[in-house]
Amino acid sequence: MKKVILLSLFLFFGLAIKGFSQTVYASAKGEKYHTADCKLSGDADGMTLAAAKKASKGPCGVCKPDDHTKDKVAQCSGKTADGTKCKRMTASKSGKCYQHNK
Repeated sequence: MKKVILLSLFLFFGLAIKGFSQTVYASAKGEKYHTADCKLSGDADGMTLAAAKKASKGPCGVCKPDDHTKDKVAQCSGKTADGTKCKRMTASKSGKCYQHNK
């Protein structure tokens, strides 16, 4: 019985930590953090949600990153003008970021 309780506690805290380590995107000078495929993210770098909040950044009003904590994110499948794979991340079902989803 103790093993089940102990395992349950580890599982609970593991999921809590994973949820708080959500990746969001923000620039060093910006005041907001964004989802991977937000058109306002610009040249933003990935960081954890905790780091963004610690830096006093707020959620973007357009992409609403706090509403997308459980979205599955993948690298965009689009190609850039020079033929290399796009480096942006997206949660879009099409598999393409906002620039390539036109």
